[in-house]
Amino acid sequence: MGKRNNHAFWLGFGVTLSLLVAGTGLLAVDYQGRRLSFGDAAPPLAVDRLPDGTTQLTVKAFGVEEEVDITALDQAVNFLWDFACLPRGGGAEP
Repeated sequence: MGKRNNHAFWLGFGVTLSLLVAGTGLLAVDYQGRRLSFGDAAPPLAVDRLPDGTTQLTVKAFGVEEEVDITALDQAVNFLWDFACLPRGGGAEP
């Protein structure tokens, strides 16, 4: 019975990894196509921290241009970083 569970894990892991690689490849092809065809060098996904304290995720991929408010997710990630005492990149902190 343990061997059967092991096979299910590896099957799920393989399918998940395949979907992740395929999605990343699709994003890369979309970005390169926009860059070469239209001269648009904007990244497909960008996180913007606004002066009013909110955080937005800008999505520009597959013909979709959306801005999504991810302030709560950003605060949760910052809390986990602080809780684990992990350093943040992106410049000097006071």
